[in-house]
Amino acid sequence: MHVHMPCGYDARRMTRAVRIAQILGGVAIAGLGVAIGERYISRLPEHAGYFLVAHDDVVTTAVARPRRTVVVVADGLGAEFSRGMAAARRLQAAGQCRVTDVGPISVSRPVYAVISAGLEQDRTGARNNDMTAPLGVESIWEVAREAGLEVVGVSDVPWWQQLFPNGFDNYAARPEAENYFATTTLGDVTLIHAAYVDHAGHDFGAASAEYAAAVSRVDAELSGLLDEVDFKRDLVVLTADHGHSARGGHGGRAPEIAKVWTCFAGVGVARGEGGAEIHAHALAGALAVLLGLRFPRHMRAGEDDLDEILKIAGGMSAGYLAERRAGALRARDTSATALAGWLGEAGAWSDLYARERRVQGVRAAGVAAGVVAGFVVVTRRRGRGVLAVAVWCVAIVMASVLLHVVVLGSFDWTAINTRERYLLAAPMVCLGAAAVGLVWHLRVWPRAALAGDWLTLAGLGLAINVGHIVVFGWPLGFPLPGPAMLLVPFFASFFMVVHGLLAALAAAVVLLRGSNPVVAPAAGG
Repeated sequence: MHVHMPCGYDARRMTRAVRIAQILGGVAIAGLGVAIGERYISRLPEHAGYFLVAHDDVVTTAVARPRRTVVVVADGLGAEFSRGMAAARRLQAAGQCRVTDVGPISVSRPVYAVISAGLEQDRTGARNNDMTAPLGVESIWEVAREAGLEVVGVSDVPWWQQLFPNGFDNYAARPEAENYFATTTLGDVTLIHAAYVDHAGHDFGAASAEYAAAVSRVDAELSGLLDEVDFKRDLVVLTADHGHSARGGHGGRAPEIAKVWTCFAGVGVARGEGGAEIHAHALAGALAVLLGLRFPRHMRAGEDDLDEILKIAGGMSAGYLAERRAGALRARDTSATALAGWLGEAGAWSDLYARERRVQGVRAAGVAAGVVAGFVVVTRRRGRGVLAVAVWCVAIVMASVLLHVVVLGSFDWTAINTRERYLLAAPMVCLGAAAVGLVWHLRVWPRAALAGDWLTLAGLGLAINVGHIVVFGWPLGFPLPGPAMLLVPFFASFFMVVHGLLAALAAAVVLLRGSNPVVAPAAGG
């Protein structure tokens, strides 16, 4: 017998199916956001390195090495704070100091690699603090040991030795409360890494009394060491891996974070007011020249600071400096040969960077075209106005970024400061922008369209995260993205979670209450 169903039955069943699909879609996007966000840390590094060039350098001219060389890395100490230290002024009076740019990722372990190997973060492959595997590049510590020097390291973390397991004869990870400057038995070359300034920066910010107290502590402890140093026989280098923002945090390119103060004093160092700004990757080469060692094998050569390095070592004999200049030129020639092979023609490192950025740009354009096309198709199939929904989505994205800057101080890694804080703040930022979007939507469009529009917004977050992988690679390739794009996968993952769950919630509410047809009239936008 034929049973006649009410005319609205099929529509209600279809509406129910669509709402369930929206719920599942929103939850799925949220789950993908968690998965992508959690894996971004492991996606960042590639310790085998990128575009490495091995230089064969030899030193034949005899040089009087310092009796003891002490390299002090005051973790988290910005340039302006370092300039005010009595110990830094003593070093400047006995030698010279330079403003130093730490590079595109102002994070500790990556900068330790830059300082040690003389190679920028784009090519060392060290891009976060989590990867403990050794680097594939050679360090100045290994070069010193090869020459028969005893290399000692002391820190509150094992990171330096993890990066370069063969770089130290003796490495000790000690509590930060200890005065390493007084308790460490110095070797021929000694690395003293003091991290308490950085910890105060994270906990209280660079504008705090606690940070100032930590700076005073490192000043006093370093001054005590300098009292035992004979600059006619010894060499001391003071530097840092990054500074801190006023509210605390680092990772970005703001001057107070990315600029540090590096001082050289002692045997071989030319006295003076200093000279041009240098990069952190110049430190390994400067140590090599001052200690009469060959350059680290993978050190950057070409468009480098090697001319400034020779000025720093201007207190050494003219014959020796001429040999080191010749060694630098050979290294540049080796790099030029490698670059010609990669580029297909003669070129410089900047040309390689530009070519690879163009490749990333082409990928980005392709991703953008795909996202726009997908957005248009999905929005039209839902019977929604493409332009109106696009404006709504873009407004929420821009509001999220603006609120991120207001709440967290920037839209780069500096905003993270501590992961625990970011885990709480980032979802709140997304929810704040979502509240504005919700009010806008309820005032302009039918409620029946809300879940679908919100799912579209969450899908854009997914497209941004997947697009980042397509453009920059997994692991993150060469060259590194800019400061904002480095943050995007972190924030976009929170964006996906929040908006995916909101889409699911909106669909669930309508489903439980019973809904009108899903597709809003075209006139509704």
